[in-house]
Amino acid sequence: MFAEYFSIIHHIDGRIRLRASAKLKKFLQENDTINPFNILEAIEASPAIKSIKFNKIIGSLTIQYDTNLFEPIYWESCIKGERLEEIANKINWMIKEIG
Repeated sequence: MFAEYFSIIHHIDGRIRLRASAKLKKFLQENDTINPFNILEAIEASPAIKSIKFNKIIGSLTIQYDTNLFEPIYWESCIKGERLEEIANKINWMIKEIG
């Protein structure tokens, strides 16, 4: 699912840069009731996320994250659509335990 909308441009522990696909851009244009910035704010509220920067011109998203809370392999797996239940459990645990 995520692979349809994002690709990994660069990834080092603690920082990942994603590129939005043309398919995502088209989806957002056709569904103007969806505000992508609200989605980014929700993601940034996660205890594991340190910062999110969105470059609208080139359609990239840079996320800095705490590797102690969210392992780098989870990003790779999420984009590939793998281990999604495990990742969801980890996120739910973070929200519940860390807030």
